[in-house]
Amino acid sequence: AFTGEISVEQLKDIGCKWVILGHSERRHVIGEDDQFIGKKAAYALSEGLGVIACTCENLEEREAGKTFDVCF
Repeated sequence: AFTGEISVEQLKDIGCKWVILGHSERRHVIGEDDQFIGKKAAYALSEGLGVIACTCENLEEREAGKTFDVCF
């Protein structure tokens, strides 16, 4: 099973108040990018869920010691 394979409607049905979007697995394995994650976040917010967006450095940026520059 992969993270992110559940709909907003399913989350709401089981009482979730928050959703985590942009997990590295979705970015690297499935190819979700910031633009697509932004659309998912907008939809989740419009449906009343809070959003925790995973945004930060990629592996190349991390290995180059640029985490702080990219994330903050």
